Amino acid sequence: MKNVLITGGAGGLGLATAEYLAQRGWHVFAADYNKDALSKISHQRITPIYVDISSDTSVAQAVDEVKHLTDSLDGVVNFAGILAMGSVIENDTEMMRRILDINLLGMYRINRAFFDMIRMDKGRIINVSSEYGVLGAVPFHGFYTVSKHAVEVYSDALRRELMFLGIPVIKIRPGAFRSNMQGSTEIMFNKLLVTTSLYKSILSKMHTMMESKTAIAKDPVILAHKVYKALVSEHPRLVYSANHNISQKLISHLPARVQDLIYKLVFNIIR
Repeated sequence: MKNVLITGGAGGLGLATAEYLAQRGWHVFAADYNKDALSKISHQRITPIYVDISSDTSVAQAVDEVKHLTDSLDGVVNFAGILAMGSVIENDTEMMRRILDINLLGMYRINRAFFDMIRMDKGRIINVSSEYGVLGAVPFHGFYTVSKHAVEVYSDALRRELMFLGIPVIKIRPGAFRSNMQGSTEIMFNKLLVTTSLYKSILSKMHTMMESKTAIAKDPVILAHKVYKALVSEHPRLVYSANHNISQKLISHLPARVQDLIYKLVFNIIR
């Protein structure tokens, strides 16, 4: 039986992937910070593991817990992450620090901590980025975009080091999928609209864009299948993408000044 660790594995896209792999005979260590969600996992091939990926001590404890059941892993899949919306000029450093600590450094901690177990079995590391990891900056999504661009560069650096050891590092770039994170966007947006002192009129025009993004969200099983392919393919791709926003992708390929002009037109503030 193959063993895989999935961070963020007790909910959303991580849980959907854990269940998908378990149904195909894998033993999944579902690592998560949400104790209530972990307590509800009942699949016999999924072992819940509590971990706070922002804590070196907690990650080390998770390693010890996994080692009670296996000395090697065929894969580590880094789903755990948080979303933040806000103005990069109105928010203090804590929001940027927190999202980087989870989305980038959390991934870094997990990969380092479980590396010996991955190397033991010549396993694979799967880093879940986002379509935002390769898109240009979108107003009020700067925190998340910064973190995912950092994940992209980190993953490339890791891949180019571990290729000498025969350990693939693969990026997954999901677009919009039905998940806890996607569902919390509305709450975050409403909070942002209330707290901003500079952008109330502009943000009020942004709601339609958010609704269109929600409308194209796909079933998480599509993404779970991509992760499965990344784990089992004899010659895996460097990147697996799923359900990207085509219009946003096209905008990102335009010159920066043209992108700025488009955002001004979208928000109807051309002067």
